[in-house]
Amino acid sequence: MKHGVEYAKKVKKLFQQLTRKFGKPTPGEPGDPIEQLIIGILAECTTFHKAHSTFRKVREQMVDLNDLRVTPPFELARLIGDGIPLATVKARRIIDTLNAVRVRQDTMDLSFLRQRSRREAREYLESLEGVGPFASAYVVLHSLGGHAIPVDALTVYTLRKEGVVDPAANIGEVQGFLERHISASDALVFSELLNRHVNSKVGRVSIEELSALAQPPVPVPPPAPEPEPPVTEPAQPEPVAKPAKTPKSATKQRASSKPEAAEPATTPKKKVAAQASTPAAKKTAKPEKPKPRKKK
Repeated sequence: MKHGVEYAKKVKKLFQQLTRKFGKPTPGEPGDPIEQLIIGILAECTTFHKAHSTFRKVREQMVDLNDLRVTPPFELARLIGDGIPLATVKARRIIDTLNAVRVRQDTMDLSFLRQRSRREAREYLESLEGVGPFASAYVVLHSLGGHAIPVDALTVYTLRKEGVVDPAANIGEVQGFLERHISASDALVFSELLNRHVNSKVGRVSIEELSALAQPPVPVPPPAPEPEPPVTEPAQPEPVAKPAKTPKSATKQRASSKPEAAEPATTPKKKVAAQASTPAAKKTAKPEKPKPRKKK
């Protein structure tokens, strides 16, 4: 449990306050395991005293525990009465538990658990149909003389409301925490005082509402962070591609493939003179007449 040292101090302080308020109760003699198991089922979310008196009332109407085992659930619920919360559900659980014991042990007796370790006894009890951690702890504490503290939804709701335990702790975590910080010699007295305190603090709360209140609160997810604006990097200029180097052989080929320079054009006069000087012009010229010789 988170902040266990702080909560352990609060538990010990609560123990002192309850002792001053209610006085120190006198522990009774250990009872029969199977009878304490039935009382433990009845005592969930109510007082131990009311569960004891209800069991005595029901037991007076039965021949023995085997007669109780075969009682119809609706009839047993009527005998339990409205003073016990969830009477119909608990009647069904009691009958299922007694049937499970009868099948396993072939008798209505659990006294063999006194020869087993407290851990083995607790595991056996919780493996029976209809038995939960509260009822098994009740048997270990009130019948087997072991170290256990029964914790139900009503207890968790009250301790969380008073800030004695972590608000996120469930029934199993609270039960284990109390058993680690309350010694075995004080477990019976503390359990009785805690049961009185819880039932004096809580008013009329429906079991359906109580079961919901006893659940750890659902953690609220933190708000999603606002998205940061995207960081735009400055655009980098594209690199200029360098011209590819041409091989020397290609350069030579281009140089050799250049056209020869054309001769400059001549002016018309020069052209006529040129034409006159050509052999064709000479052929077309008229021959000169020979001059007559002078007679001697």
